[in-house]
Amino acid sequence: MPQLKIEITSYWHSGTGRGRGSQVDAITHRNIHQLPSLPGRTIKGLLRDAVYRWEQFGGYANQQMTNAPTITEGLFGPFGGATWPGLLRLSDAQLPLAEREALIGQQPLIAGLYRNYFSTAIDHKSGVAQESSLRGMELVIPLTLYAQIELIPNAKYLDLQPHWYKLLSRALPLVQAVGSHRTRGLGRATLTLEGGA
Repeated sequence: MPQLKIEITSYWHSGTGRGRGSQVDAITHRNIHQLPSLPGRTIKGLLRDAVYRWEQFGGYANQQMTNAPTITEGLFGPFGGATWPGLLRLSDAQLPLAEREALIGQQPLIAGLYRNYFSTAIDHKSGVAQESSLRGMELVIPLTLYAQIELIPNAKYLDLQPHWYKLLSRALPLVQAVGSHRTRGLGRATLTLEGGA
Protein backbone atom coordinates (compact mmCIF):
# COMPACT_ATOMS: atom_id res chain seq x y z
CA MET A 1 0.00 0.00 0.00
CA PRO A 2 1.36 3.44 -0.85
CA GLN A 3 2.25 5.65 2.06
CA LEU A 4 3.26 9.22 2.74
CA LYS A 5 6.51 9.66 4.66
CA ILE A 6 6.63 12.81 6.79
CA GLU A 7 10.12 13.63 8.07
CA ILE A 8 9.62 16.31 10.70
CA THR A 9 12.92 18.08 11.41
CA SER A 10 11.89 20.52 14.15
CA TYR A 11 9.65 20.58 17.19
CA TRP A 12 5.99 20.41 16.16
CA HIS A 13 2.48 20.66 17.55
CA SER A 14 -0.70 19.11 16.22
CA GLY A 15 -3.44 20.88 18.12
CA THR A 16 -6.44 19.31 19.79
CA GLY A 17 -8.06 22.39 21.28
CA ARG A 18 -7.49 20.97 24.76
CA GLY A 19 -5.08 21.81 27.53
CA ARG A 20 -3.75 20.13 30.65
CA GLY A 21 -5.01 22.29 33.49
CA SER A 22 -2.39 24.61 34.90
CA GLN A 23 0.51 22.83 33.15
CA VAL A 24 0.01 23.73 29.49
CA ASP A 25 -2.72 25.47 27.51
CA ALA A 26 -2.44 23.27 24.41
CA ILE A 27 -1.66 19.55 24.22
CA THR A 28 -0.80 17.62 21.07
CA HIS A 29 -2.86 15.04 19.24
CA ARG A 30 -2.02 11.49 20.38
CA ASN A 31 -3.16 8.03 19.40
CA ILE A 32 -4.82 5.56 21.77
CA HIS A 33 -1.39 4.57 23.18
CA GLN A 34 -0.47 8.21 23.93
CA LEU A 35 2.03 8.32 21.04
CA PRO A 36 2.32 11.37 18.74
CA SER A 37 0.01 11.34 15.75
CA LEU A 38 -0.91 13.72 12.95
CA PRO A 39 -4.60 13.47 11.97
CA GLY A 40 -5.39 12.29 8.44
CA ARG A 41 -7.74 15.24 7.94
CA THR A 42 -4.88 17.64 8.70
CA ILE A 43 -2.61 15.89 6.21
CA LYS A 44 -5.32 15.81 3.57
CA GLY A 45 -5.83 19.56 3.97
CA LEU A 46 -2.10 20.24 3.56
CA LEU A 47 -1.93 18.02 0.45
CA ARG A 48 -5.08 19.54 -0.99
CA ASP A 49 -3.62 23.03 -0.58
CA ALA A 50 -0.32 21.96 -2.20
CA VAL A 51 -2.05 20.36 -5.20
CA TYR A 52 -4.32 23.40 -5.56
CA ARG A 53 -1.35 25.80 -5.53
CA TRP A 54 0.62 23.62 -7.98
CA GLU A 55 -2.41 23.55 -10.26
CA GLN A 56 -2.80 27.35 -10.03
CA PHE A 57 0.90 27.79 -10.85
CA GLY A 58 0.33 25.85 -14.08
CA GLY A 59 2.25 22.82 -12.86
CA TYR A 60 -0.21 20.40 -14.43
CA ALA A 61 -0.05 21.52 -18.03
CA ASN A 62 -2.10 18.64 -19.44
CA GLN A 63 -5.41 18.43 -17.59
CA GLN A 64 -6.97 16.30 -20.32
CA MET A 65 -6.38 13.20 -18.15
CA THR A 66 -9.62 13.78 -16.21
CA ASN A 67 -13.20 14.93 -16.56
CA ALA A 68 -13.04 16.48 -13.07
CA PRO A 69 -13.48 20.27 -12.90
CA THR A 70 -9.95 20.46 -11.42
CA ILE A 71 -7.27 17.95 -10.48
CA THR A 72 -7.59 19.11 -6.87
CA GLU A 73 -11.30 18.27 -6.82
CA GLY A 74 -10.71 14.96 -8.55
CA LEU A 75 -8.15 13.87 -5.95
CA PHE A 76 -9.75 15.32 -2.80
CA GLY A 77 -13.39 16.12 -3.60
CA PRO A 78 -15.05 19.51 -4.10
CA PHE A 79 -14.33 22.59 -1.99
CA GLY A 80 -17.91 23.29 -0.95
CA GLY A 81 -21.52 22.98 -2.00
CA ALA A 82 -22.01 19.70 -3.86
CA THR A 83 -20.11 16.75 -2.47
CA TRP A 84 -18.66 13.66 -4.03
CA PRO A 85 -15.81 11.43 -2.91
CA GLY A 86 -12.34 12.34 -4.06
CA LEU A 87 -9.90 9.62 -5.06
CA LEU A 88 -7.60 9.72 -2.01
CA ARG A 89 -8.14 8.81 1.65
CA LEU A 90 -5.36 9.25 4.22
CA SER A 91 -4.89 7.59 7.59
CA ASP A 92 -3.48 9.36 10.63
CA ALA A 93 0.30 9.65 10.39
CA GLN A 94 1.94 7.41 12.99
CA LEU A 95 5.37 6.24 14.02
CA PRO A 96 6.53 3.09 12.20
CA LEU A 97 4.97 -0.11 13.61
CA ALA A 98 8.20 -1.41 15.18
CA GLU A 99 8.72 1.87 17.05
CA ARG A 100 5.08 1.98 18.19
CA GLU A 101 5.29 -1.58 19.52
CA ALA A 102 8.54 -0.82 21.36
CA LEU A 103 7.06 2.29 23.01
CA ILE A 104 3.62 0.99 24.03
CA GLY A 105 3.39 0.89 27.81
CA GLN A 106 6.83 2.48 28.29
CA GLN A 107 5.65 5.67 29.98
CA PRO A 108 9.14 7.13 30.69
CA LEU A 109 10.08 6.69 27.01
CA ILE A 110 6.78 8.13 25.80
CA ALA A 111 7.24 11.16 28.07
CA GLY A 112 10.61 11.77 26.37
CA LEU A 113 8.81 12.43 23.07
CA TYR A 114 7.20 15.60 24.42
CA ARG A 115 8.48 18.98 25.62
CA ASN A 116 6.66 21.88 27.22
CA TYR A 117 7.26 25.27 25.61
CA PHE A 118 6.31 28.53 27.28
CA SER A 119 6.02 32.03 25.85
CA THR A 120 4.80 35.39 27.04
CA ALA A 121 3.99 38.79 25.60
CA ILE A 122 6.40 41.61 26.42
CA ASP A 123 5.22 45.16 26.95
CA HIS A 124 7.24 47.20 24.42
CA LYS A 125 7.41 50.32 26.57
CA SER A 126 8.47 48.78 29.87
CA GLY A 127 10.20 45.62 28.62
CA VAL A 128 8.30 43.60 31.24
CA ALA A 129 6.03 40.61 30.66
CA GLN A 130 2.38 41.56 30.25
CA GLU A 131 0.02 40.39 32.96
CA SER A 132 -1.70 37.02 32.32
CA SER A 133 0.18 36.48 29.05
CA LEU A 134 2.15 33.31 29.91
CA ARG A 135 1.13 30.49 27.57
CA GLY A 136 2.28 26.89 27.61
CA MET A 137 2.22 24.52 24.66
CA GLU A 138 3.17 20.87 24.43
CA LEU A 139 5.55 20.14 21.55
CA VAL A 140 6.74 16.87 20.03
CA ILE A 141 10.38 16.17 19.25
CA PRO A 142 11.40 15.74 15.57
CA LEU A 143 10.16 12.38 14.27
CA THR A 144 9.36 10.53 11.06
CA LEU A 145 5.71 9.56 10.66
CA TYR A 146 3.91 7.50 8.02
CA ALA A 147 0.35 7.84 6.71
CA GLN A 148 -1.30 5.16 4.58
CA ILE A 149 -2.87 6.32 1.31
CA GLU A 150 -5.95 4.47 0.13
CA LEU A 151 -7.73 4.86 -3.19
CA ILE A 152 -11.49 5.19 -2.78
CA PRO A 153 -13.18 2.69 -5.12
CA ASN A 154 -16.37 4.76 -5.56
CA ALA A 155 -14.58 8.05 -6.29
CA LYS A 156 -16.41 10.15 -8.87
CA TYR A 157 -13.37 10.68 -11.09
CA LEU A 158 -11.62 7.29 -11.28
CA ASP A 159 -9.89 8.44 -14.48
CA LEU A 160 -7.23 10.01 -12.20
CA GLN A 161 -6.34 6.64 -10.67
CA PRO A 162 -3.39 5.90 -13.00
CA HIS A 163 -1.99 9.42 -12.50
CA TRP A 164 -2.51 10.28 -8.81
CA TYR A 165 0.98 9.22 -7.63
CA LYS A 166 2.77 11.42 -10.16
CA LEU A 167 0.35 14.33 -9.64
CA LEU A 168 0.75 14.26 -5.86
CA SER A 169 4.54 13.82 -6.02
CA ARG A 170 4.90 17.04 -8.01
CA ALA A 171 3.04 19.09 -5.39
CA LEU A 172 4.67 17.65 -2.24
CA PRO A 173 7.63 20.10 -2.18
CA LEU A 174 5.10 22.89 -1.59
CA VAL A 175 4.38 21.44 1.87
CA GLN A 176 7.25 22.71 4.00
CA ALA A 177 5.77 22.28 7.48
CA VAL A 178 3.02 20.40 9.32
CA GLY A 179 0.93 21.06 12.42
CA SER A 180 0.11 24.39 14.00
CA HIS A 181 2.39 27.44 14.18
CA ARG A 182 3.95 26.45 10.83
CA THR A 183 4.65 30.08 10.00
CA ARG A 184 6.45 30.54 13.33
CA GLY A 185 9.07 27.87 12.74
CA LEU A 186 7.38 24.77 14.11
CA GLY A 187 6.86 21.53 12.20
CA ARG A 188 9.42 21.89 9.41
CA ALA A 189 9.03 18.76 7.31
CA THR A 190 9.83 16.96 4.09
CA LEU A 191 7.07 14.85 2.55
CA THR A 192 7.70 11.99 0.12
CA LEU A 193 5.67 9.13 -1.32
CA GLU A 194 6.76 5.54 -0.84
CA GLY A 195 5.49 2.23 -2.13
CA GLY A 196 4.34 2.66 -5.74
CA ALA A 197 1.07 3.72 -7.24
